[in-house]
Amino acid sequence: MLRAQTLSMRNRDYVEAARASGEPALRIIFFEILPNETAIVAAQLLGTIIYAILAETGLEFLGLGDITSTSWGTMLYWAGNNDALLLGAWWWILPPGLCIAVLGAGLAFINFGIDEVADPRLRKGPRAKLAKLKKTGKVAA
Repeated sequence: MLRAQTLSMRNRDYVEAARASGEPALRIIFFEILPNETAIVAAQLLGTIIYAILAETGLEFLGLGDITSTSWGTMLYWAGNNDALLLGAWWWILPPGLCIAVLGAGLAFINFGIDEVADPRLRKGPRAKLAKLKKTGKVAA
């Protein structure tokens, strides 16, 4: 997705104008193309972080990691091995599960915030409302 976005930006008018005015290639990349891809890069980075945390937790839960280390997956592994659900020991399962859920939700909210800042169509505020009213024709332009 990132490659396709970059290739489409390569032919946009502002990049062509920068190239025609004699700007160096690195300046075009870092000042014209990269700022417009912030949302995509951030989304991929945060998605990868969430995936890595869930992969590590899953492997530890299955017992495929170092069981002497302390992690959320190891806590869930020992809760499963000691029959925490059958004994009604919810406090073995709830804290690591809740921490995983809160961290995943927090990273997702950070991603939504970055999207809102980077994408002008998602912005909220007086200017966005005014632009929406002008588009519908309720306010004179």
